[in-house]
Amino acid sequence: MSFDFKKYYDVANHLKNHSSKEEYQRSSISRYYYSIFHPVKDYYEKSFRKILPSKDSHSELIKALEDSPFKEENKLGNHMRILRNNRNAADYHKKELGENKLKNTKDRTDKALLLLDNLIKNPLRLIK
Repeated sequence: MSFDFKKYYDVANHLKNHSSKEEYQRSSISRYYYSIFHPVKDYYEKSFRKILPSKDSHSELIKALEDSPFKEENKLGNHMRILRNNRNAADYHKKELGENKLKNTKDRTDKALLLLDNLIKNPLRLIK
């Protein structure tokens, strides 16, 4: 049995609600990102019929979605780009993030998960 990365969403919510300390908020942002990254990666590999390389996989995934001829995939790529930027800020930048970064990340993750579920239920491409 494989791990369901969408469970990171619950971890993110727990961290967000557990404490307003910055280390919890930053960790929450990171978990929100990975709760969507891995399911989108799975979608990409099935629908685009390509395996992402381990090097630069995040960038390549986002670029492929943004360059897609399908508007829904473009939207998903845009959400992923912003979520990745938020995650990078949370993981690497010393400057205080502020409350809006976490709210923005949660809201975008929610939108991206809905969009991904719709793409899976109503495929734009032939999926084997």
